[in-house]
Amino acid sequence: MIVTTVPQQWTALQQRPLLERILPMPAEVCDFVRQVNQASGLDAEPAAFEADAALHADLQEALRGMPDFLLGAVEPLLLGVCLGCDIGSSGVTDIVVDQSDGRILGCVVLLDADAFAGHTANSWASWKENLPFEMEGGIALDVVIAEPQQDTRAGALQFLLLHEFAHVLTADAGFLPPWWAQAPDAPFPFLDLSWETTPLGRFAPRPGRDFTLRAEVDFYGNNKLPNEAILTAYSGLEASDFPSLYGATNPYDDFAECLATWVHGEILGKPFRLQVAFDGVPQATLERFWASPRSSAKRAFMRALFEQPAPACEALAA
Repeated sequence: MIVTTVPQQWTALQQRPLLERILPMPAEVCDFVRQVNQASGLDAEPAAFEADAALHADLQEALRGMPDFLLGAVEPLLLGVCLGCDIGSSGVTDIVVDQSDGRILGCVVLLDADAFAGHTANSWASWKENLPFEMEGGIALDVVIAEPQQDTRAGALQFLLLHEFAHVLTADAGFLPPWWAQAPDAPFPFLDLSWETTPLGRFAPRPGRDFTLRAEVDFYGNNKLPNEAILTAYSGLEASDFPSLYGATNPYDDFAECLATWVHGEILGKPFRLQVAFDGVPQATLERFWASPRSSAKRAFMRALFEQPAPACEALAA
């Protein structure tokens, strides 16, 4: 939660067209990220970043390529996309609150410009998917989220923004509890598909939803698993109803990964291929979540959320 003493700067941003809400991280946001990093034991020292013309164009390309129904849902809630360096992860989303009255003004998405330096869509996606592992021993994950002619930095930015925009939508929805407050003992339509709240107010997979190594996966910390664990972790993932290994870490990233991969693959028709490679040579292609029956409940949820009809072939089969 980012508490602001100058709410006017944020409400003024919200009056701009969505594509014009791109800016360097304000000082109060840098201070907030610094405190979060310190509390998490991360050494990252955040700083504002001014986008050059090329990065600005890539961000606008990423946004223009998103479906109108998603941009329309995000626009009233998004205050800005703030650029920085050393924020501790590729992207972060949080609410901004007026210090004077506690009113939630909206959400900001923070992007780490360094995370995309020198990356295309596929190289960034592969880097991110390998983060929980030691990257030694020859076994690695190779991820394709763009065909060769579309394998650009803009493609990487779009995929991450889809994930972060899912968090923006969560802030004003009743399908997940608010992440900034104690989870109430109440039903939540998306949460209840795969998760339950423990007596201590934490989240755990519902019975039958957990799998080996899920709880040990650490994307942005220092607890790396040996690369041989890739096979065990992904075998468990393919038997679960989570869309990705990152989505299996908590209910908020479960929804964010569902939205990102569903829009990316099912709405925009872009590839999402995840392969296990040995010494750079692909050995096995992992099952695509949205092509599997294990995605059926979450597919129905996503369609209902955005009022998207099922394709004619599926409707006839039903």
